[in-house]
Amino acid sequence: MDTTALSAGGYSRRQVLARTAAGLATGALLAACSSGGGDAPGAGKPGATLPAEMTWMGWSMGQEFQIPAYEEAARAFTAKQPASKLVLLPAGGDYRPKYTTLVAAGTPPDIADMHWQQHVRDVGPSGLAMELSPFIKKDPYPKDYLGWEPYAWQKKQYGVPLAVQSTGLFYNQALFDQAGVKYPDGTWTWEQYADAAVRLTKPGPDDASTIWGSGDQGGVNVGWMNAIFESFGGGMFTPDYKAPRFTDAATIAGMEFRAGLQARHKVTRNIRTATSGDFTGGKVAMVTSGSWFVANVKRATTSALNTSKVPWDVAPLPRGPKRMGGLTAELGIGIPTGVKNPEASWQGVRHLTSKEGIMPFIKIERYIPPLRSLWNETIPADDTPKNFKHAFLDQWEKLDLNSPFLPEFQQIIPAWEEEGGKVWQGERPARDGAAALQRLFDEYLTRLKREGKL
Repeated sequence: MDTTALSAGGYSRRQVLARTAAGLATGALLAACSSGGGDAPGAGKPGATLPAEMTWMGWSMGQEFQIPAYEEAARAFTAKQPASKLVLLPAGGDYRPKYTTLVAAGTPPDIADMHWQQHVRDVGPSGLAMELSPFIKKDPYPKDYLGWEPYAWQKKQYGVPLAVQSTGLFYNQALFDQAGVKYPDGTWTWEQYADAAVRLTKPGPDDASTIWGSGDQGGVNVGWMNAIFESFGGGMFTPDYKAPRFTDAATIAGMEFRAGLQARHKVTRNIRTATSGDFTGGKVAMVTSGSWFVANVKRATTSALNTSKVPWDVAPLPRGPKRMGGLTAELGIGIPTGVKNPEASWQGVRHLTSKEGIMPFIKIERYIPPLRSLWNETIPADDTPKNFKHAFLDQWEKLDLNSPFLPEFQQIIPAWEEEGGKVWQGERPARDGAAALQRLFDEYLTRLKREGKL
């Protein structure tokens, strides 16, 4: 998921709350709820007494085309529990600071989304989110419920997967046809990707008028850079997280490839942040992005591919010398520390991770559900993009990697962005940047070990 979804979009907190209240049945009495169990999340055993109202702080509640899905999921909770309702609580800005402020003030939302990047492994070990293993042990999920690893740390589970993603290659068929380049067919390597990007790039007087051959999630995106490194045989950390791997030859090779797209081949805008979102403007031939981006391309009113009906499709991600590697985690959900009724909050979590809670987001093509038995429901009914199943669903296991995020990762992000950014923009050799990052992450891991967080 693109972290630009943190902002409140075109709706204020008051507007979203008003829309939610209007769409939900109200109730003043307390009711007993049922928890999920065994084979069907969200349906089953007797649970806690629910309050008349609970708040749910969602990651993208300010994104206009997603608001109806949030509202539908909330209404479905009240349909199950007529004496209680879920009230949407949009962050109204940056999600993480808002979450931390509410918990620290003793006024946390009853339920809150937990993002896998730079969030859940920070808030969990730091005491800002409840450990959920006791709930899950009493109220287990089905065996085909996927994506747990990024939301756990040191054998404690701080979040339940709410959505997984897959990563693929989005391509503008019109720009490929104009350049006489064959469409990607799922067999490409990263080198073939770079060659095609060179052929697709048509320089203009400035960035805005250039047809770019390539775009991606950005050099500052830790998860994406780790996926590139892993595809070349390297990575940010050893599997046990005990040591950084920036100076490994394979990691440096991945860094050199990624930097070359910007500084040497000049097939993408030379910036440190993401350029994949530029795809919707119609002047980028192909980008790597998550399956969630399908909804942006098809539904956002700012998408030229949507408004101008430009043909496009998706293909499997290119393969590195070692393997395919992409982003497969997207969003989780959990219980903030300090909620008044943890058992009631758990019932909300169980609903939102049930079919009734997830289907509204599947219908707008935003989520791939963790519940694998629902995956066929995600295939677009209008067959757009045509290769959705092959590009995203069929490749999920091949792309899956362990999360590169550790506790207190926010503290090292500025150094990562500064030292890595110089490499991505061609201001220093990859080998020098790797040495600097190795030193910084060595110090970071040493501190975590000293504090008992590693």
